[in-house]
Amino acid sequence: MIGGIAHNLKTPIMSISGATEALTDLIKEYDTSIGDPEVTNDDHHDIAKDMESWVSKIKTHVSYMSDVITAVKGQAISSNESVESFTIEELLSRVSILMKHELKHSLVDLNYSLSIDKNFVLHGNINALVQVIDNLVSNAIQAYNGKPDSVIDFSVDKNENNLVFSIKDYGCGMSKEVQDKLFKEMVTTKGKNGTGLGLFMSYSNIKSKFNGSITFESEVRKRYYFSYFVAS
Repeated sequence: MIGGIAHNLKTPIMSISGATEALTDLIKEYDTSIGDPEVTNDDHHDIAKDMESWVSKIKTHVSYMSDVITAVKGQAISSNESVESFTIEELLSRVSILMKHELKHSLVDLNYSLSIDKNFVLHGNINALVQVIDNLVSNAIQAYNGKPDSVIDFSVDKNENNLVFSIKDYGCGMSKEVQDKLFKEMVTTKGKNGTGLGLFMSYSNIKSKFNGSITFESEVRKRYYFSYFVAS
């Protein structure tokens, strides 16, 4: 979780750092221009507009970081097992915030499809569910092995008394050997870059906290598909 937070904050922090360097240069330029007869009023206005532009970008990045911190605030406390009410819209908003930079960096689009009202209310620990979805989306991103312009389909449907969350990618798929071990132990397709802990914990969270289950369909070099069911 800490690694995920660091990943989401690193990009805006670097952008803010770049913006402050640009503002520093503009301040020096403005200071040098004071008293220079060749510098016109239009030149001063242009420098001011450039400063305003960089300040606006900084505000955007600061706002994003604030959203990230708000989204993960409850997850930092391991003892927080409170049951709360939240809507599908609130859930997807947090997922979008936390996955924004990873999706952008990987050149992957996350397409949402809802067959139920976005104001449909769920009951449970929203932070735990956000972690599960983020983990499955991250796995789907990695299934493309860096292939740009890829797509992940994320749908939410209702099946009798259950909600069905489906995450589909069209990447490398999983071998039969990996499928046989999935959810039974901490298995990974990422070699030394993975532990399998994220998926194992996701399965445990859905089972224990939402009385649901996770199923999957996959074939090597074909669709890599996860579907998890959460009782409403």
